[in-house]
This record gives sequence, C-alpha cells and structure tokens, in this order.
Amino acid sequence: MTPTADPLGNVVRTYKEIKRDYAFDPSIFTDEDERARRVKWIIDNRLSQVDKTLILLYADCASYRKLGARLHLSHMTARKEIQRIKAVIMAEYETLTEV
Repeated sequence: MTPTADPLGNVVRTYKEIKRDYAFDPSIFTDEDERARRVKWIIDNRLSQVDKTLILLYADCASYRKLGARLHLSHMTARKEIQRIKAVIMAEYETLTEV
C-alpha cells in the first residue's frame, strides 16, 4: 500500500504555526505606546474591581470556556461579561481619543 497524504496532519501543523506566529507578546504593551497607556489607565481607573479582575483572568485564560470553568460559570455567561467589559473599555477609549 502506498502511504496516503495526511490532510488532517497538515491542518493541525498549519494551525500550530499560525498560533505560534500570533502568540501573545507582552512587550507590545510598553508605557511608550500611547494606545497601551490609555488602555491601562482605563482598566486601572474606570473599571470596577470585579470587572478588572474578570478582564485580567480572561487575559490569563484566553478562553471563555477556561474562564467559565475557573469561575464556575457557563462559558456563555463568561463571554457575555467579557464582551460587556470590552464595550466599556472601547467607549472610554473613544472618549479619551476625542479629548
């Protein structure tokens, strides 16, 4: 028998390469970048302690399912809360940008 091509292996390999190429790089969030400084200020000053904790846990988990499991919530509840917090951050960011 001739070996057949492994299309699933190629897909997995490509996915892993993309994931590696777009991995989180903490060095992009330096205080020298005005955009990063604004987002940090919003998180520190405009979010409640609960929202701040949720967004930082989400950044650590990078998955609604993992966040939900960590907080004993459904992943949809975690997703809804993170989206609400992101909307607050974006609204505040737009306000800061206009001023």
